[in-house]
Amino acid sequence: MKALYVAMIPVLLLLACRTVPTDIPEDLTQPELIQLAQQAADQENWAAALAYYQAIVERYPEDRTAIAIARYEMAFIEYRRGDLAAAETRFEELVAMYDDDSSSLPAWPLVLSQRIVGRIEEERGPDSR
Repeated sequence: MKALYVAMIPVLLLLACRTVPTDIPEDLTQPELIQLAQQAADQENWAAALAYYQAIVERYPEDRTAIAIARYEMAFIEYRRGDLAAAETRFEELVAMYDDDSSSLPAWPLVLSQRIVGRIEEERGPDSR
């Protein structure tokens, strides 16, 4: 019986690392949220990473740069998860942000988004266009 408990420890630790935050503390700063999102993504805890990036979008609506970066990261997570439809939708929403006023936004999320949308179209093949 003791061996069973010892064998369950790695499983429980793995599950603990995969938790999704239900209440993200309101006092977390933008850099702290980004760090938590990146740590979750590094552990392939996609749901937690998405929750932290979504918190940035909701809590800092006036910071268009932070929103662009968070939206890029959220789209890229969907791409890494293999959900090409969700990724493409998120990337296209990000690209639309640049249609309004791109002067205050960093160029790299737009460039990478357009590149990945091109890859998604290639992966789908010519029949789905």
